[in-house]
Amino acid sequence: MDKISIGSQSYNAKLRCSGSNFTLTVDDKTYEGDFSRNNRGVIQLNFGGKRSIGFSERIGNEMFVYINGINYVLRKESSSTKETSFEEESEDIVLSPITGKLLDKKVKNGDNVRKDDVIIILEAMKMEHRLKAPRNGILSKLTSAEIGGQIKEGELMFELEGE
Repeated sequence: MDKISIGSQSYNAKLRCSGSNFTLTVDDKTYEGDFSRNNRGVIQLNFGGKRSIGFSERIGNEMFVYINGINYVLRKESSSTKETSFEEESEDIVLSPITGKLLDKKVKNGDNVRKDDVIIILEAMKMEHRLKAPRNGILSKLTSAEIGGQIKEGELMFELEGE
């Protein structure tokens, strides 16, 4: 079981992610929605018919989230090895950190990638931005944008699944 802290209050919680969808159970209440996150920690949450934008940072077994003026701390306390958690899933989706042009796709769907392999190269204002694999895995989804096409900030660039 995970813990979520808001100020001095602490609650039992379970966070499960599948791609960009999540289910958060806090005590006996369940919330479902979807999220996107860029490499700079900016997150967008959609749930309960509302869209919220905030920031997140993971340090060790804790994830700090600041959204709608409230600081949340999600703390992983279980030692289960195969449990789905925010730590395992947060690196599966890589979004474009910029608005720019797609210069190159270095891999294709289904390819095995290693941590720090360059997957996509973007260009903005004559500067190249190399998007790298955040972990080892299999490329399960690659942007459908064509080389030379325009990419918007926050757009899905690629998604990984387990090896």
